[in-house]
Amino acid sequence: MRAHNAYLKRQLEQISDFVNNNGGHSIPSVNSLASTSSNPHFSYGTSSNPPLEPPSLEREQYTHEHINNAQPTQHFQPRSQMEKMMMSQTMVNAVTEIIRLIHIEEPMWIKSSIDDRLVIDQENYEKSFTNISHLKSPSARIESSKEVVVVPMDARNLVDMFFDTEKWARIFSTIVNEAKTIHVLESMDTQRQNFSQLIYEQLHILSPLVPPREFMILRCCQQIEDDLWVIADVSCHHVNIDFESLTCSKRPSGCLIQALPNGLSKVTWMEHVEVNEKVRTHRIYRDLLCGGFGYGARRWTVTLERMCERLHLSSISVFPTTDFAGVVETIEGRRSVMNLGERMLKNFAWILKMSGNYDFSQLSETNSSGVRVSVRVNSEAGQPTGLIVCAASSICLPLSPLEVYNFLTNLEIRHQWDVLCHGYPAAEVAGFATGTDDKNRVNILQTASTAEDADMMIIQDSFRDALGGMVVYAPVDLNTASAAVSGQVNPSGIPILPSGFIISRDGHHFTSPELEDGSDHSKSLLTVAFQILVSGPTLSGDLQIEESTTTVNTLITSTLQRIKVMLTCNEGK
Repeated sequence: MRAHNAYLKRQLEQISDFVNNNGGHSIPSVNSLASTSSNPHFSYGTSSNPPLEPPSLEREQYTHEHINNAQPTQHFQPRSQMEKMMMSQTMVNAVTEIIRLIHIEEPMWIKSSIDDRLVIDQENYEKSFTNISHLKSPSARIESSKEVVVVPMDARNLVDMFFDTEKWARIFSTIVNEAKTIHVLESMDTQRQNFSQLIYEQLHILSPLVPPREFMILRCCQQIEDDLWVIADVSCHHVNIDFESLTCSKRPSGCLIQALPNGLSKVTWMEHVEVNEKVRTHRIYRDLLCGGFGYGARRWTVTLERMCERLHLSSISVFPTTDFAGVVETIEGRRSVMNLGERMLKNFAWILKMSGNYDFSQLSETNSSGVRVSVRVNSEAGQPTGLIVCAASSICLPLSPLEVYNFLTNLEIRHQWDVLCHGYPAAEVAGFATGTDDKNRVNILQTASTAEDADMMIIQDSFRDALGGMVVYAPVDLNTASAAVSGQVNPSGIPILPSGFIISRDGHHFTSPELEDGSDHSKSLLTVAFQILVSGPTLSGDLQIEESTTTVNTLITSTLQRIKVMLTCNEGK
């Protein structure tokens, strides 16, 4: 309450200043909501005094897989003082609600009947708050969750990242498919006390079978104590903009960031969303999404923890004992390979949305979801130039995510399912830990030399976490591999085309992943996606697209079939 009173006092002072400066005749508005820059789209960090950034978050040129998130989608200006006041009041209410909800325990927060997650008791919520439901459909549902995590990053750097949409999309690259600043309502001051933005974001996870979610949100930051910040997100429904998402609306959500000693931060995260998906989610992902595991607070905190660990390790100036330097001789080379691996993960997550492309509906008896194929023409740096075909499929396996992850990262048997190995065993020639779990690594692999593959290597980035994991890899020629390990080339310009796997829990009822006998009896949802370059930058008129899609369809189905046979679950769903 003290923090909220201090916030309201600052708002009152701003309103009073505005009225006094305008002779008391204008409709009152929060002064800071008016953009004072001649450029209505504030691009922070580009002034003559840019904010301090962590060394591992320096800006790089973003191509399609690094969507130019810092650029607004349209020229938007609040059209009236009343509209500004409504947006300001929405943010005030959101900050107040988040502070109250984060600090209240029972009976507002109760344990989920599915697992031990904390969810909001909607009956108690409706007694305490007066939010309008924006989705009137009887099929609409409410998702809520709260999680706490301690991450190895300074609190001010975290706050900076949350208000730079380019960094926001980078740190949450496996969740945030696109993020753009539409308008800066209140610019960050030197004390980082108050600032707010209107942001468009599109979220997507796990598989083409999972529908993306779009939000137009107001994001507000308030520094409520010297070492404490609150970040509030809430859907913006009452301003005159050309956007209306009929499938989801974000109630006040966000996080509390508390600075801890030794450069650590404690983050308490809460999500509260109304959802009404227009297209029914495929059955194998339905339990995961409807149970709140898809876009809930746990996914955000697990991702934040993993990425903060990665950024910390990529910025150190010596090889840690968990590394196998191998063919990489310098710290610059190590950092280059880690950045390339991170870009592979982001690109792989981006292609899984597979919308806006020419799609082929092809079904196969070897899996439960069929194979979805899309075609695109790439002309941007960071990927090979030309016609690219991508295929993806998802299956359910009667094995735990850890078992599936260990199988996919086992180099001794990789040649039995990976066509890139040409039937020969693969060996690690360099490997770098990307987290406190030494299973989270970026590797450079080489297969036994033959006439076919003597000039090829494989770069792979893989991680596992509480929700599943990813294994993403790409073949590169020796020249490209040498450029990556040298550290003398900007890794954002190295052309690479990743394929790989995403592993997830199936979302069915369980009390804890670790059961009494020490084993995990949960099932896994596995998505595999392959990309192949069909032609170079010069597209001929006689391209056989159907033939190429048939080839990649055969590749993906045969790979899945080999994996299922090796895992002795050929009759899996």
